Order: sequence, then structure tokens, then C-alpha cells
Amino acid sequence: MREVKQMLVEWQTEDGFRDVVSNYANGLYAVAYSVLGDYHLAQGVAQEAFIKAYLKRNTLESPEKVGSWLTSIARNLSLDMKRKRKRMVQLLENSFHEKSLASILEKKETETSDLVWHALNELKEDIRTPVVLYYMGGYSMGEIASMLERSSSAIESCIRRARAKMKKELFEMVEKNMSEQNVGEEFERKVFKEIRLRKALFDQVELTNANFMNSNLAQSIFSDAYMVEATFTNMNMSGISFRDIDLSDLKIEDAQMGGAVFRNIGLPPEDHFAAGRREEHMPILFENCDLHGSTITDCNLKGVKIEKSEVEGMTIDGISVEELLKVYEEKKSE
Repeated sequence: MREVKQMLVEWQTEDGFRDVVSNYANGLYAVAYSVLGDYHLAQGVAQEAFIKAYLKRNTLESPEKVGSWLTSIARNLSLDMKRKRKRMVQLLENSFHEKSLASILEKKETETSDLVWHALNELKEDIRTPVVLYYMGGYSMGEIASMLERSSSAIESCIRRARAKMKKELFEMVEKNMSEQNVGEEFERKVFKEIRLRKALFDQVELTNANFMNSNLAQSIFSDAYMVEATFTNMNMSGISFRDIDLSDLKIEDAQMGGAVFRNIGLPPEDHFAAGRREEHMPILFENCDLHGSTITDCNLKGVKIEKSEVEGMTIDGISVEELLKVYEEKKSE
């Protein structure tokens, strides 16, 4: 493992974070496997753990604890995945009454890996995780102790107890199978590809009729872009920012937008590259929306229609809309 002090100085940058991924990739892979017992799922969880850590790296108060922090993220994600898989298996059994179908989801990649996981699963998690980190991750006792925030002697004890619990032949098979597992260079490439997608910056681009599907654009930034008739389908766009954007004809359906902020909406200024493409601002339609508690400030609402809507508590410049409607009905009935 690279010198930790040198790595921690640079780890907040993308280039520095590459060293973090390189040093801890097999570790997070091993931690995830020790919970899930599935090599393929473990790689996916390890990748997600690095991505989550990178996007929240500024929240780590003690960078020297990056190893244990990453390990904790990977373990929590693995436990979430394990719970989801268990619920899926239960749903399949309840819906189809076919245990064979559910067993397909739980089937390991090969007969050998099935035996390996069965043997490891006989160990308690506090013993199993150090064993997997040692034989599959290739870490020293001291490195494992740092990652799990335990003493080196405790880690050594776990390895001894695991050897004592398993038969010699079985332990040798477990050791050999795990030592052949590693994430490879493709793992790092996928991690940083996804990081760039989630931190994507679209600046001064024309995205007319662009179609975004089944992607994660969380934390991305769209700036100074022309996006008329762009389509977003099945997307994670939490924390996304649109700045100086032409979103004419935008359609948003079946969306959760709690906490969303809309400012300076209208035709682009004369110096904008999309200026002049429309003669007037087109009407905006809000239909079947939950806008309770929202605020509309310093906006042009000429010709706005509010129909068949709940207006309890709604005010205009501090004046109750309910009271205004009540007075209107009284005047109308006179």
C-alpha cells in the first residue's frame, strides 16, 4: 500500500483519489463479498462505495481514517443490498410459489465459489471479514486492523480461529479461491467514468432533442445550454443544477421535486446564444402538482389561471386568497 501520509495530502483531488481507489479497491471488494457472498454483486457495491465517498469526501473530518471510513461505507451499502435481495426473494416466493425461481437469484457463479461461501458463512462476521480482507484483499494484519479500527492482535486471532474452525482441505480451498479474486484495472475505469457522469458539467452546449435515459446525473451542472424538447427518462437528478438554460417545452412528469428552486425564468437576455429563437415566453402548465408551502416571489403572473386547486393558507402579498374569494362570493350574491 502506498505511503498513507503522501496519499492523504492529495486524496481530495481526482488524481489523488485514484491512489485511494488503487489502495483500497480489493479491500472494499472483500468487505462487500464478506457480507453478500457474491463476487459480482460485491464489485458493484465496491464501485458504488468509492463513488459515494468521492462525492462526500469533504465531509471526512479526519483524512487519516479514510480506510475505516471507506470500509464503513462499503459495509453499509452491502447490508442494504442484502436486505433488498432478501425482500426480492421473498416476493418471488410469495408471488409465484416457485422456490426454484428464487434460488436462481441466490445461486453462486460456480460450484467452487458456492462451497467457499458456505464455509465462510459458518464464521461470524467479525471473524469472516478479516479473513476475506487477508486472503482476498491481500492486506497485512496491520492494514486490516486500521481499516476495521481493531488491534493487530485481534485480527491475528480471527485468522487463527478461522483456521481452527475449518478443516485443513477446506481452508486451503477457501484460501486459493479468494486469492484468485481481484478487481482489475477495469474496476477503476468504471469508478471514474461514473464519477464524471455524476459530476458532469454541460457548459455552452446545444442539446435540442437530446434523450437522457436510465442514467445517474446527480450533482451534475447544466450551464448556458439550449435544451428545447430534451427528454429525461428514469433518471436520478438529485442535486442537479440548471443555470442560464433554455428549457422551452420542458415536460416533467411523475417527479419528486421537494426543495427545488426556480429563479429568473423567462426569455433569455439579448446576449445569450439562444436569444431570438422565440418571440415570446410560452405559458407554463402545472397540473396535478403538490405545491403546498411553496413561494412565488417577484414574478410576472399576468394571465395566470389557478383552477380546481386547494388554496387553504395561500396568500398574495400577505392577503388571504380564501378571504378574497369569500368576499367575491358575497359581492356576487348581492
